[in-house]
Amino acid sequence: MTSEEKKKVEKMIITNIEVIPFKIPNKRVVVWAAGSLPAAEHLIVKIVAEDGTFGLSEAIPRPMIYGETQAGMYHALTEHLKPMVVGQDSFNFQAIWEKFEYMPWNLAAKGAIDVALHDLNARLLNVSVAEFLGGPYRTKVPLCWQIGFGPVDEMIAEMKAKVDEGYRAFKVKGGPHPDEDIAVLREMRANSPAGTRLYIDANMAYGRQDALRVMRALEGVIDCLEEPMAASDDAGRKDLAARVDVPILSDESSFTVADVYRQIRLGAIGQVGIKIPRTGFTLSRKIVHLAECANIPVQVSLQAECDFGTAAGLQFACAFRQVSLPCELTYYVDNMGDSLLRVPLVIEDGHMHLPKGPGMGVDLDWEKVDRYAISI
Repeated sequence: MTSEEKKKVEKMIITNIEVIPFKIPNKRVVVWAAGSLPAAEHLIVKIVAEDGTFGLSEAIPRPMIYGETQAGMYHALTEHLKPMVVGQDSFNFQAIWEKFEYMPWNLAAKGAIDVALHDLNARLLNVSVAEFLGGPYRTKVPLCWQIGFGPVDEMIAEMKAKVDEGYRAFKVKGGPHPDEDIAVLREMRANSPAGTRLYIDANMAYGRQDALRVMRALEGVIDCLEEPMAASDDAGRKDLAARVDVPILSDESSFTVADVYRQIRLGAIGQVGIKIPRTGFTLSRKIVHLAECANIPVQVSLQAECDFGTAAGLQFACAFRQVSLPCELTYYVDNMGDSLLRVPLVIEDGHMHLPKGPGMGVDLDWEKVDRYAISI
């Protein structure tokens, strides 16, 4: 794209924010150590500028993790955050985030506004979000496939099928049964090609002794272990990281930029997982720079996004060199009951390709949105 093809926009005032709750049943109930999901009960956030251009995002509640419910996010977005944003310059992220400080937490609601603003501004400039963020550093992203709880033979079969499709990274849900986690990952390593990335997500379910036992048993088997113990257990996490060679991948310990800074200073994490619906692009960018300073690799982790929301993680992963690990961008493929996109994202040989076009590079199927929209 030439500079002449890009719009010159100095300022654009936000005139409205619309919020559309929706519910799409999952193909199956998704279960993990901290809860379960029978459906995607999310929201579409639409931010409209004075010239009619709009940006979109998928807002994702996690009541069992952040305390944000779909209804609560709807009211937070429409009654509290909307008045802070309408009338602002869409490019003035500093002023907007300063206003957000008057309403603590509500991480996913704020993140959704931030993502929609980036989509809006990139469309105004006729560039992709990856370009707007300073990239793209890459135009395709290696993918990590998540394998849920199930019989070991079925988990191995699922992994082998995905290996045949080009995947070389796998995340396994674990936590409640440490001995089973050890057995499953050993079996998976024995059945995976050389160079395959394997790790467990324990969702903080292990105690100190089980965490140490699992990580020692799996040294040389797994490439990391995602959140083995409580994020609040500073002493335990620091001690664990010092006693094993397996790095800890962050999630529940990394809700905010300050959280990531604290975990890095503790020496408690060796890899950083970023969830765009939780920290938007503005805060996620700050987290990437912290990881750069600490020389720690980064991945985009899943937040149970639909395919529409997945596009945001893809744009971010393509924008930054430090996002060097395979990314969890395929949740929707095997779990979501329907698509919200007019044209699907492209996955080939275990990689997802950056779509061409401004903003997120994807377009919502508004008939589908209407079909699954619900009232709050």
